[in-house]
Amino acid sequence: MSGYPYGNPQQYPPPQGQQIYPQIYNPVNAGAPPPGQPGFQQYAPQYQPSFGYPYQQGQPGQPGQPPSAMSYPNVSQIAPSAPQGPGFGYGPNPGFPQGYGSPIEWIPTTPSDAHGLSNRAVVGGYEGHDGSPLWVIRARFEGDLIPGKLAIKHNSAYVAWGGNENAVRSIEVMCAPPDRVRWMDCHDGNIPQNAIVAGNTSSGEPLYVGRAKEQGSLTPGKVHPSHKVLYISFAGKEVPHKYYEILCSV
Repeated sequence: MSGYPYGNPQQYPPPQGQQIYPQIYNPVNAGAPPPGQPGFQQYAPQYQPSFGYPYQQGQPGQPGQPPSAMSYPNVSQIAPSAPQGPGFGYGPNPGFPQGYGSPIEWIPTTPSDAHGLSNRAVVGGYEGHDGSPLWVIRARFEGDLIPGKLAIKHNSAYVAWGGNENAVRSIEVMCAPPDRVRWMDCHDGNIPQNAIVAGNTSSGEPLYVGRAKEQGSLTPGKVHPSHKVLYISFAGKEVPHKYYEILCSV
C-alpha cells in the first residue's frame, strides 16, 4: 500500500528527508537471497525510525481484548525460544552507558490507550495486509522482558515466545527522537556495540530490538544473541530470521 496517508506532525520531521513509512515490500524489486539462505530477501534499510502518526481513535479497530494472533497464512511451527522462569528487569533506559544521556523512554500503557503517544513512538515497521504501522514495544511474558510489536490501528500488541505469537496487554512503548536511533544490518546473532538493550530473558541474557520482512510486512521483534537469530511474532507463530536489522543508538 504505497503512499500511506498518515505522517508526522511538522515538529517531528523524519531525519534526512526520508519517508516515515516505506513502500510496501514488492517481490519484483527484492534482491537475490544471500548464499545459503533460500527464500530470504536481503535488503538495505529504507528509512530511519520515526514517530507514530496522529491516529484517531474513531477509526476502525478491535476494541477490548486483542485477538490471540494476527491472521496470516503459511507460517510453520518452530521450536520455543526460551524456557520459563522468574525474570528481572533492567533500568528505565537500558543499552546506554551511565551518564550518556539516553534518548530512549519506555512509556507504560495498554494497546487501546497508546494512541496518545503517536507523536513520540518509534515506528519499527508496517503490516503487510493493510500498510498500517507497527510500533516498537516491550512486555513481560513468562518471566522474560521481551521486545515486540504494537499494531496501533488494531489495538493489539504481541511478543514472540515459546514458538507462538502471544498477545499482551500491559506494555511499554519505545519513544525516542528519530535522530538518536537508527537501524543497522545484522545477522547470525552479531550485536553492534551501540545496539539498544530492550529487555532480558529470565536467566539475564540481554534482548535487543530487531526487525525483518515477512510476507509483505516489516515486523519488529527480539534479537536473541545466544540463539543467533531475530524472532518476530507473525501469524500466530514465533518466526526466526538469521538476517535482520537491529536498532542502535546514534
